Amino acid sequence: MKKFKLVTLLGIRPDYIRMFKLIKLLDQNKDIEHILVHSGQHYDPELFGVFMKEFNIRKPDIDLGVGLALKEKGVSNHAYQVALLSERVFDMLEKVKPDAVMYLGDTNTVLSAVTVSRSGYPVIHLEAGGRSFDWRMPEEKNRIVIDHLSDALYSYLPRYKELLLAEGIDDFRIKVIGNIIVDAVNEYMPQIDTSKIMEELGIKSKEFIIFGLHREENITNKEILENKLSDIARFAKEKNIPVVWPMMPRTKAQIEKFGLQNIIDQEIFIKTKPLGFFEFLNLEKNARLAVSDSGTVQEETLLVGTPCVIARRSTERPETIWAGATILEGFEGKDTLYNKMNEAWNMKTDWDRNVLNPEGGSPSERVYDDLIEKTKENYFETSRNFETLKGNQLVKIAYGKPFGK
Repeated sequence: MKKFKLVTLLGIRPDYIRMFKLIKLLDQNKDIEHILVHSGQHYDPELFGVFMKEFNIRKPDIDLGVGLALKEKGVSNHAYQVALLSERVFDMLEKVKPDAVMYLGDTNTVLSAVTVSRSGYPVIHLEAGGRSFDWRMPEEKNRIVIDHLSDALYSYLPRYKELLLAEGIDDFRIKVIGNIIVDAVNEYMPQIDTSKIMEELGIKSKEFIIFGLHREENITNKEILENKLSDIARFAKEKNIPVVWPMMPRTKAQIEKFGLQNIIDQEIFIKTKPLGFFEFLNLEKNARLAVSDSGTVQEETLLVGTPCVIARRSTERPETIWAGATILEGFEGKDTLYNKMNEAWNMKTDWDRNVLNPEGGSPSERVYDDLIEKTKENYFETSRNFETLKGNQLVKIAYGKPFGK
């Protein structure tokens, strides 16, 4: 019996964190030839190698090296990145000839699904159906593209499935599995709890704020960025509490570009380099309050019991708000973030921590079981065939069938 050849194509460290368990399950299946491919979107060889070892994740079989190649050329924007990624993914497909290609998330790496689909290979997408309805977000565009190209879509919660159905995606393609970040947090909590990061930074549990900004809509507009930085500095000084800020290089560059250094040079900020998963989760768990524009931080703070202000206009993860674990900043303006931080300061933390995975168990195992069943049923060979789709009235019309028959 021919093995099913599955390529898992990931690009950034957080993707590997979420996928760690599913990667191991697929590697252990003797009927699957599992090929792990790294796009190179996160490309520092030393940091990436240390990260993979720390999480006991095997080295990718293929590294497309996109990020490093662009750095050497001195270019970094999304157009060059996606163009080179498409070229190298096409070459990979010609060599590997997989039966399907699997992605997670909404980074630029998922845009190579256009090349995969155009080359005739089925696409699988985990984290399908998230929508912020904020068209400023590059990630929103990425999500929509890959979801509509995918043959199999794995959604975290029923609401995500409803959004996909509303966009016209076939019901049979969509499987609700729960949020796989739960597997990572549960697996690595011992390492998270033993991190020495608070001792290194000289801070105590529940006596600091954890802060982060990285999204384009927040850092590429001077007024928005200045308002957010001023609001958090004002709040922290009033509460006499430090702000721990693992600062992303791109955010730092934008602050320097806009001349906002005087705000972040205040003693209230404890600035660090970007931190590893264990260190950052330890800070999230021990913070009095989190303020972030990261969707992942929304999920993680819900799981570890820390209130979070979402420093964004909208969110694709409103379940965290409904649970009472997060507050959305809303439309940007002076004092907006400050006011929301005041609301969140005394939030109760007795929310239901199971809302991201209401069925319990392992979301990764649910994906794995469904994927294996699909390979046994030859699902990916027929998912786009007319015989599979002919129940859809619009498909019938396109194939020349009379309307209503």
